[in-house]
Amino acid sequence: MMGNAHLAFGTGSFLIATSLAGHTPGIIELAAVALGSLIPDADHPRSKIGRWLPGISHFFYYIAGGHRGITHSVLLVIPMLIFAGWLMQEHNSQLGWFSSGALQDSIYGVGYLAMLAFSFGFLSHLLGDLMTTEGLRLFWPLPLRLQPSPLRSESALLNLFAWSILLTGATLQLHNFTQSFG
Repeated sequence: MMGNAHLAFGTGSFLIATSLAGHTPGIIELAAVALGSLIPDADHPRSKIGRWLPGISHFFYYIAGGHRGITHSVLLVIPMLIFAGWLMQEHNSQLGWFSSGALQDSIYGVGYLAMLAFSFGFLSHLLGDLMTTEGLRLFWPLPLRLQPSPLRSESALLNLFAWSILLTGATLQLHNFTQSFG
């Protein structure tokens, strides 16, 4: 997937998941999921995020395995999920409750929701790249490459799918919002 498709797919998937959970995400969560959906491509100097972070992208591209190397592997996903779990545990031990409103009203809760959203975006990026012929070396540095799809990264069908997910997520959130008034 290309950058805009990753943004649409990650944000849309997050909106669908939070809508189904009965949660309306805040601006910090939306920013975190957007960043998470782009950050794996920090390993490519010509990517959207790579142009914003040129020093980091050149390091990953030329020294740490190239594009779809370490930043597209479970080596980064697992620590993120452990950190998100720690934030949730810390939040619950400090405040003793776990509800959507309570999460948004506490510093631990905002941090937890942001990390969860970032991780969601990151994972959506990996899933999006799995939908391409280029596939992923999910267990980098092992050479095994998962390539389950016949679609190229710049495929119009893949872009249409990503934008359909965003439209569906936005529609579900809007529906939930209007139902809260009626």
